[in-house]
Amino acid sequence: MGLNQRPLLGIVALGVSICTGASLGQTSPSNAPTIVVDAGTTVIESVNGDDLSTVQNIFQGANAPQDSTIDPMRQLIADLKMKRLRLLSADVYCDLDANGAFGNVPTDASGNPGAVVPGDCALLAQEIDWALSTGLAPHVAVANFLPVSFARAGSAETWSQETLARYTSYARQLVAYVVRKSFDPTAPNGGAKSIIFEVGNEIDIADPEPANFFTANPPDPALFTLLPLGPWGRFLWWVDPATYNLGEWPVVDANSYPYSIDPRRLAHGIAPVQKIFADQIDAIRNDPNFHVTYPGRTIEIAGPAFSSVSFHYYPLHGLPTLEERFLDQMLDPNTNVDPATGRGRFNAPLDRYSFHFYGDFQNGWDPQVPQYTTLKYLTDTIHSKLSALGRGGMPFFLSEWGPSAGTTTDINYSHKGAAWAAAFLSEAVKDKISAGSFLIMNDAIGSDPGILGMASLMHKVIDSDGKAYYYPKPPANVFKMLATMTGTRRSTMIPASLTLGAFAASDADSAGVIVTNYNSAFTDTPETFSVELKNLPFNGDVTVRRYLIDANTSNLEAFLLQPSRPDPGLQMVEQFSTQVQNGQMVLPARTLGLGVTFWRVGPSTN
Repeated sequence: MGLNQRPLLGIVALGVSICTGASLGQTSPSNAPTIVVDAGTTVIESVNGDDLSTVQNIFQGANAPQDSTIDPMRQLIADLKMKRLRLLSADVYCDLDANGAFGNVPTDASGNPGAVVPGDCALLAQEIDWALSTGLAPHVAVANFLPVSFARAGSAETWSQETLARYTSYARQLVAYVVRKSFDPTAPNGGAKSIIFEVGNEIDIADPEPANFFTANPPDPALFTLLPLGPWGRFLWWVDPATYNLGEWPVVDANSYPYSIDPRRLAHGIAPVQKIFADQIDAIRNDPNFHVTYPGRTIEIAGPAFSSVSFHYYPLHGLPTLEERFLDQMLDPNTNVDPATGRGRFNAPLDRYSFHFYGDFQNGWDPQVPQYTTLKYLTDTIHSKLSALGRGGMPFFLSEWGPSAGTTTDINYSHKGAAWAAAFLSEAVKDKISAGSFLIMNDAIGSDPGILGMASLMHKVIDSDGKAYYYPKPPANVFKMLATMTGTRRSTMIPASLTLGAFAASDADSAGVIVTNYNSAFTDTPETFSVELKNLPFNGDVTVRRYLIDANTSNLEAFLLQPSRPDPGLQMVEQFSTQVQNGQMVLPARTLGLGVTFWRVGPSTN
C-alpha cells in the first residue's frame, strides 16, 4: 500500500489467533523466565494513590494542532480518553483597543495588523472551541509575546505606571475571556470543568540568538539586531536591553553564565509577568461571583514551564537551578522584598509545578553531566525545594514531553519512541508526576506536510491528490494500550535475567499486562519470557488478545519504509480463548525485541 492509499488505522478487527514469526510472538520453550503478575497485591507509587489513572493522565493532554483543524484528531482523542488541550501562543493576536476593550487584531494577507476589533480573540476562540467540542479542558499558555498596541511603548521595564496599569487590565480581561468562554454552560458538552493557565513557555531558553543570526555563514555580528516586539517577536519582551543585554553579542562578561541560562532573566523578565497574570487569575477565582456563576469549576496556575536546561549547568557548580530560583521568587515572601510594601516583590500564587522533559530519563539527557539531568534528579531537586518552602504537596505537571526534542532521528516515529514512552511513564509515576501534556497532536505547521521527526501523536501527509492523511506514531499506540487498561495497578515480579519492564492492572473481570523492552542505546536485543497471572478475582473462560509494537508492527517507520506498508495503527497480533483456574493463568512464552507488547484478558467472547 502506497502513501496515496489510506491505510486502515487503529486496532484491527478481532479475529483468529495470529502468530507467524518471532517478532509476532513465537512460542518458546516452557522453561522461559516468567514475569509474575499478582492481582491480589496493589502497587501505589503515585501521589493520588491511583497509579493507572496517573499514568493515563500524563499522556492525556497535548498541544493543539497547528494546521487549522481538530477534526482528524477526534478519533485519537477518544481512543486515548484525552482530557486537556494545550493552547500555546493562541493569544498572539489578542489586544486592547484605544478604549481599553479586549479584542482581536486582524491581519491582512501580508500579516500587517489592523485596528483591534473588540469582542472575541479569533485564534484563541477557535482553539477553545476545539477543546470544548472534543470534551477537553483548556490548558492555556499566555503572554509569550507582547500585544501589538503595547509594542510602541517599548520593553516593559521602561513602561510608565499608566502603561503598566493598562497591561494589567489586559491580563485581567484575557483571563476573564478564557474563563467565560471555557465555562459557558451553553457550549458543547456544557463547557469545560477546569482550566490550567501557564505564563509563558520555556522562557528560560527563549531568544537564544539575535535576528539575522543565520543570515551569513559564519554569523556576522554586524548584522545582528534584537528580535522585534509584538506578535511572533521577542519572547523576553519585558526586559530593557539597556539594563540586560538580550543578545549573545557581546558577552555580558568573561565570567558570565551561558546566556541561555542567565539567572537575570528571572527578575528582569519572567517573574514580573508571572506575578501580573497569577494575581489576576487568583483574583477571578477568589471572587464570590465566580463560584455562583460557575459552581464546581476550577482554575489552576502552573509554572514555570521551563525546558529543564539549567540542570546541565547549575548543579555542576553547586548553584541552585533557575527552577529553584523561580520557586523562591514565587513562593517565598521574604525573597526580593519590596521596601515600599515589606512584601516579597514577586510572591505569587502557584498551584502546580510545571516543567518539560525530553531524552534519556534514566541516565541523563546531557551525557556531559548525566547525574544532574535524569528525571529523578530533577524531580527530587524540585521536591526538596518545595518542601523547604512549605509546599511539598504541590503536584508536578509535565506540561510538555516526548522521546526527543530534536527532529533529525527516527526516535519520535519508530518503535524506539514507543519503548521509550512506555518506560518513561513508569518512571514518571515513580517520580511523583501527576499529569502531563505530550508535545503536540500532529506534526504539521500550517497547511504544510508534517515534520516526521517531531514528537507528535500523528504524522500528516499531503498526497499527490492534495488530500491530507494522518498516521499514528508508535508512542500514540502505547498510549492507546494504556488507555484501554482498567482497574488498579498490580504487582509485577520480573526475573533478574530479563532486561524488561512491566506494568499491570486488573479489575473484577479483566486484566491487562504491558511488557516493555527498552534500553537507552535502543539496542534491539530480543527477550523470551512468559507471563503468569495469579490471584485474579475471576475464573472460567476468558479471551486473551495481544497487541504489539516493534520494528515491523504498529510502527510508522515500517509503514513508510517497507514495501509491504504494514498498518501503522495499533495491531492485535493474536487472540485465543483459555481458562482461569483458581485465579491463575499462564500465558504462552513469547519473544519481544525493542518495543512494547500488551496482553488484554477479559470475558470470553463467541
